[in-house]
Amino acid sequence: MSNDNGLVDEYEKLEAQKKEIETKETELKNRIVALAQEKNTGVLFGNHKKCFIKEYEKIIFPEDKTKIVELIKKNGLYERFSSLNYLKLSPAIVKQEVSKEIIELTRKEKAFRLSFREIEG
Repeated sequence: MSNDNGLVDEYEKLEAQKKEIETKETELKNRIVALAQEKNTGVLFGNHKKCFIKEYEKIIFPEDKTKIVELIKKNGLYERFSSLNYLKLSPAIVKQEVSKEIIELTRKEKAFRLSFREIEG
């Protein structure tokens, strides 16, 4: 087994801290919103910053988007509201499943993804 000089453990620890921070951030946001609603205000003040709380309508789309896509196409809106899926196109480019013309418009660079698994036994 190769020694990593503690790098893997340090990175894994930061990932765990990041998740904890994101959870705490969500909890604090919910508490701030609740306090603003309780005080019937759109602004809360801290010691160094003020926080503006603005309610807005968030659109929730159905899990099965078949019907909505069908209606968007039927109403001639598909070209306006559809977009390229780069997450699906990228592997197709890597595997050369698209035309050479498309591939030539892109460039490749090295990137790294890290993942963790428990060490067994």
